[in-house]
Amino acid sequence: MHDTADTLTTGMRARIDARILTTLDETAQAISPAGIAGTEMVEVLRASARGGKRLRALLTVGSHAANGGRYEDEAVTVAAALEWFQTAALIHDDVLDGSDLRRGEPAAHRRFESLYSDVGAEHSAEELGRAAGILAGDVALMISHRALDSAIADLPARREVASLFASMAELVTAGQYLDMRIASAPLSALEGQRDDIMATMRSKTASYSAEGPLALGAAVAGADSSRIESMRHIGVPLGVAFQLRDDVLGLVGSPETTGKPAGDDIREGKRTILLWHAWTHGSHAHRAAIGAALGDRQAPQSQIDAAVEAVIDAGGVDAAEEEIALLVEPALVELDTLDLAPEGAAVLRDLAVRLTSRSA
Repeated sequence: MHDTADTLTTGMRARIDARILTTLDETAQAISPAGIAGTEMVEVLRASARGGKRLRALLTVGSHAANGGRYEDEAVTVAAALEWFQTAALIHDDVLDGSDLRRGEPAAHRRFESLYSDVGAEHSAEELGRAAGILAGDVALMISHRALDSAIADLPARREVASLFASMAELVTAGQYLDMRIASAPLSALEGQRDDIMATMRSKTASYSAEGPLALGAAVAGADSSRIESMRHIGVPLGVAFQLRDDVLGLVGSPETTGKPAGDDIREGKRTILLWHAWTHGSHAHRAAIGAALGDRQAPQSQIDAAVEAVIDAGGVDAAEEEIALLVEPALVELDTLDLAPEGAAVLRDLAVRLTSRSA
C-alpha cells in the first residue's frame, strides 16, 4: 500500500508544482509594468517557491481524494494556494528571524540584498534587502489568494473553502506574533512558558501544516461539516507533532538535510518544548550552557554546540519524541476509523507518518 501511496503522491506533486508556476506566471504578467523591479520580484519568488516537500499541499489533495471528491483540478489549485501561503510565511519568518538560509539556499531577503551593491550612502543593502523581503512575502500572499480565487470560482463549497482558508491564515499570523512575543521574554520566564509554546505550535504551525490542509481538502470535496470537523480534529495533533519534529531537527538535524545551520534555533532564541524541558528538568550546568548561547547570534559555534548538548543531556529530545508518539498514534487511530475512499485514505496515512517522522 505504501508503494501505491508513493506513486499517487508523486503524480500529485507534479500537478501541484505545475500549478504553482502557472500562478506565478500570471502574477509576472500583472506586475510587468513595474519593469526590472517586477522581474527581480518574480525571480526571487520563483527561487523561494522551489523545493520543499509539498506535504501540506499533498495533504490537501489527499484529503479531497479520501473524501470522494470529484474536483481534482480545484483541489490541486487550492493546494498551490496553500504552498504560496507557506512561501509568504517563510519569507516573512526569515526576515523576522534574520535568517541567512532557507532550504540550503539564500533566504529571499538575502537574495534581494545581493542585488544592491551600488546603493546610496543613506541606505544599506541589508536594510533594502529586508524591506524587499517583506514586500516579496506580501506578493506571495497575494499570489496565494489569486490561486484560491481561481480554485473556488465555480466550486459549490466556495464559501466554506474561503472561510477555512481565511481563518487558517489569520491564526497563523497571530501564532507568529505569539512566537515573537514569548521569544522576547527574559530567559527567567521560560519555566512558565509551556502553555504559550504549545499554543504557538498549535496556532502558527498545526493550523496550516495539517489541520487546514485536511479540512480544505474535505471542503473542496463537498464533505459535510461533521466530516470537515473530524479532519480538523485529526490535523491538530499531527500538526503539533510536525512542529515538534521540526524542533528536534532544528536542534540535532544535519545542515546537509535540513538546509539550515546546526543549532540555528539556539541562535535565534526560539522557545521550544525541548528547550523548556531542558531548562525545567536540567541541572544548573545545563541551564548555564543554554543561557550562555540562547538568542546570541554572535555566539561561537562551541557555545552553540555546548547548549545543544545540554538540551540533549537534560532529556529535551527524548521528551519531544515521547510527545510526538502521544500525539500521532491517537490521530492515526481516529483516521483509520473514518469511512474514507481506500486509495485516498492510504495516501493520508502515508503522509501523516512522513509529516511526523521525517529526517529533513
